[in-house]
Amino acid sequence: MKLWKFLWYYLLGVTGIVALSTAPFLVRGEGLFDVTLYFEETGRLVEHFLKPGSWTYQFRGEELNAFIFLWDPFLYSMTILFGALAIGFSLAVLLAFLTVFLPDTFFRTAIKRLLGFMEAIPDLMVAFLLQFLVVLFYKQTGVHLFPFVTLGENRLYAAPMAVLAILPMITLFRIIVLLIEEEMTKHYVAFAQSKGLRYKTLIITHIFRNITNSAFYHSKMIVWGSLSSLFVIEYMFNINGISSYILDDFRPIVIATVLIIVFTPFYIIYQGAELFTPPPAATGVTIKPPAIWGKSLKTGTWRSAVRKGWKGVGAHFKNKKFLVGFSVIFLILVISIGHSLMQEEDVRNFTLIYDEEGKLVSSKPHPPSEYLLLGTDWLGYSILDQLLAGAKFTILFAGLIAFLRIFLGFLLAIPYALFVPEAVKKGVERFVDGFHYLPLSIIALILLRPVLIGSTSGFEYTLTERLVFEVLVLTLLVFPLVMVLIGNEISLVMRQDFMTSAVVLGGSARHVLGRHIMPHLRPKLGIIFGQQFIQTLLIFIHLGLFQLFLGGTSVMYDASYRSPPHSVTFEWAGLVSNTREAFMTGHYWVVVPVFLAFILVIIAMQLIVEGIQEVQQERVGIYLDRTSYWERFRFWRKDYGKKKHSQSDELGRTQFERVNKKSS
Repeated sequence: MKLWKFLWYYLLGVTGIVALSTAPFLVRGEGLFDVTLYFEETGRLVEHFLKPGSWTYQFRGEELNAFIFLWDPFLYSMTILFGALAIGFSLAVLLAFLTVFLPDTFFRTAIKRLLGFMEAIPDLMVAFLLQFLVVLFYKQTGVHLFPFVTLGENRLYAAPMAVLAILPMITLFRIIVLLIEEEMTKHYVAFAQSKGLRYKTLIITHIFRNITNSAFYHSKMIVWGSLSSLFVIEYMFNINGISSYILDDFRPIVIATVLIIVFTPFYIIYQGAELFTPPPAATGVTIKPPAIWGKSLKTGTWRSAVRKGWKGVGAHFKNKKFLVGFSVIFLILVISIGHSLMQEEDVRNFTLIYDEEGKLVSSKPHPPSEYLLLGTDWLGYSILDQLLAGAKFTILFAGLIAFLRIFLGFLLAIPYALFVPEAVKKGVERFVDGFHYLPLSIIALILLRPVLIGSTSGFEYTLTERLVFEVLVLTLLVFPLVMVLIGNEISLVMRQDFMTSAVVLGGSARHVLGRHIMPHLRPKLGIIFGQQFIQTLLIFIHLGLFQLFLGGTSVMYDASYRSPPHSVTFEWAGLVSNTREAFMTGHYWVVVPVFLAFILVIIAMQLIVEGIQEVQQERVGIYLDRTSYWERFRFWRKDYGKKKHSQSDELGRTQFERVNKKSS
């Protein structure tokens, strides 16, 4: 029976891939959405699948068997990906347990801060910096550390694996540490400690075993992000992997073939693991569909909900991390909007720059100088102006997409978690799980390219239509995952003992949702919003590398000159597209400022998420360390010099540390 379910869910995933593969035809017919053409092409694709001889790849004028031809680049890409995941996950586990066993708060905090900063650096910039440092070291010493780009038939492994392993390592490290800290608050920990169980034994024997399943399922999101990063890493290192071949032959049969062979191994790993593990405990409370859908909320109820919402937001502004992160993003938006209102021309263009004596100083691209603070790009557009003018588009649309994912996911998560039968819910979850094993950047590229790429005669669709279409695509691709995630959070709350009491005492679904579920869910929604915001920025970066920009890509050239494509809105990803050219030509000033801008916004959002987490921990009674970083360092030096514990052991002592102290 389990095997049949396993195969059935796999077929559901393949069905979703087939539906995605022909989605570009929605915008290739009459109007923005030509449903008739879409279904016709989907029917043709199904017919091709029923005829194995039609599974072909067009290469240099020849039609070759797609599976046979793509198998070698697929193995190459998967070797890099699995190697990077193995390195990243191993280092994450090692660093997490070393951090947990460190006796001083100073060192633990320093490691978390360092890895948190590294997580904010986009994968594209990591690849760029690695290549730049290798070239710089070679120029200074004459020593070539290692190859960083693929040439001819040679294959590259070490450099792309090292870059790709960074994000999985950091993400899993933070997840493991968080899970351990949460597990330390459980009652059995205090019981084991009272029995005299050693701290190391408690961590390794009990806590590590209890968090393994949760960490394994969290790794789905890590693998999903790594698949998109692989797409970018292969481009930066000039690797002829599976992603390069999907760009060379854009037919639906090729798209479907590539996505299926990428989807299959990860489906087998994760769904196979679930097949041989016991199912989770059933939901403790079942609420039948009562007045939550039949009765409308009164005006007073809405006003009360709004007042509580504002009160909750106000509590977050008392948290320093939340306040700093919010202030940075808000200030950037204010400066960007003010720049557009005060400047006659949002982005100035400079062809030639002369000094006061009329002598030519530079031609485009202009380097940073006293005339232009950050220089210009290859078209002569001021980089500073592009950063200021494009900030509002980049931040506001990333926030809008993240909000729509949360909003739609939350609306559907309520009936999904409370009223959908368990069997149906399982099927929906397995179908949506398939999206975890597909590279989001490639799917977004497939869907957005027909609409966003302009021509010499302009765009086929208006700016508003292009913006709306991109927002819809990037929202609809992810919101099913968000729906399942929020639905699972609701289900976890429903399993708590106090929920049983609420239902037994006659609480309606509206009462249970408003009084019991929402107080636990609101902080999680804030955290998920921050995560989706950062993920959207990374998608902007990935699409920008392939010259797909928010609002559209303008292409201008005549018989004698062709200019590089540029963003019509001057959003930040428009500068990211010049990364490879900047590296090859030495014009580093074109891309470094935009990378720093992305890092600043990502760090600000990380601070907002950490602030939300701390406010939630205070509400549930978890003690937080309020000692400043400098005070920790000062007290650590004092303790280290005296080689004995001082009052710093009591300053900032968390519940985690108190258990450590008692058990040791």
